[in-house]
Amino acid sequence: MEDGRGVDGLHGHQYSLMNEHELSDREQHVLEAVVRNYILSASPTGSRFLSKQPDFDFSPATIRNIMGDLEDRDFIAQPHTSAGRIPTDRGYRYYVECMMKSIELPGEVKNQIKDLLVKVEPSDLHLLMEATSKALSRATHQMGIILAPKLGLGVFRNVHIYPLESQRVLLHLTIDSGFVKTMVLELKTEVSPDRLERACQVINERFFGMTLSEMLKKEDSFFDTVEPYELGLIRLFVPSIKKLIEAEQNDAVYTEGETNIVMQPEFASHDQVSAVIEILEEKRLLLHLFEKEQVNKSGVIISIGGENSDGQLQSFSVVKTKYQVGHLEGTLGVMGPKRMPYPFLVSAVDYTAKLLGEMYSRTSPPTPLR
Repeated sequence: MEDGRGVDGLHGHQYSLMNEHELSDREQHVLEAVVRNYILSASPTGSRFLSKQPDFDFSPATIRNIMGDLEDRDFIAQPHTSAGRIPTDRGYRYYVECMMKSIELPGEVKNQIKDLLVKVEPSDLHLLMEATSKALSRATHQMGIILAPKLGLGVFRNVHIYPLESQRVLLHLTIDSGFVKTMVLELKTEVSPDRLERACQVINERFFGMTLSEMLKKEDSFFDTVEPYELGLIRLFVPSIKKLIEAEQNDAVYTEGETNIVMQPEFASHDQVSAVIEILEEKRLLLHLFEKEQVNKSGVIISIGGENSDGQLQSFSVVKTKYQVGHLEGTLGVMGPKRMPYPFLVSAVDYTAKLLGEMYSRTSPPTPLR
């Protein structure tokens, strides 16, 4: 991202064809003030209030006329007859695409995010996901969300099988970037350490460098030359690897900070709080929201209110982006009310994704961003 109007790599939905010449300089000035004031105070902005601001040299009557024009074009709205104006979804969209300036994330916020991530055991993907959603939530005071990467795309490194008791073993699977998954298996008969080691050797030789999905699709053809005596044992472990992958995908959404949303004045009533909590606990909705439109786009994506296709999510905004750890990709970001500090959130989300990429680089050891 670069300083100046607009943010590089920023994508919207419904209003993506907007340009900064759609509004006059005066209209932009008023709209930006309405957006910024509402983000800070959660209160509508009146013409008299703006006329008293040091950067305004318009009369209240002139400002009212400009506000009327903006309202007619659905950039702002008047929630009550006697109230000032608040931004509409269209107004927020114009602001983030045409007027929002990128900002440098403060050093203390970077350190706050980094401190939570570098403390995690680097081989534990589950703990990394939990720490990332927590870091996003604490740094932004919104709801932090991260989708776990699809393990099927992970590149197989090796498997080790350790005897625990006479008929119990520990399967220890390592994929690229050093992530480790483990599973305890119950065997019908006791198996000698030599046979366990031989099974691991065969699996590691045949599957090294393949993705886990490729590995499971080709398991039949890869063991044609294995002796029947060994094949039975190997076929016991390969399906267990499949179970590890499926178990991870069933726990794909990690969230932290739901209370940051329900404490906002937009959701002040008891009925609203209950509805918001119900929505935020619906992982299926969040999974769809964070997967949508991210597959082929890079950079930061912002979806605002009604741009979220599911009706239950139209009171919220989302700031999200891709992250990459080794060969694995996922999506992370924050969710909150439409009244959010978008420039700050874009920088926080972008920094977190890049930090994960640096920590889990394919070609170099973990090196946090400075």
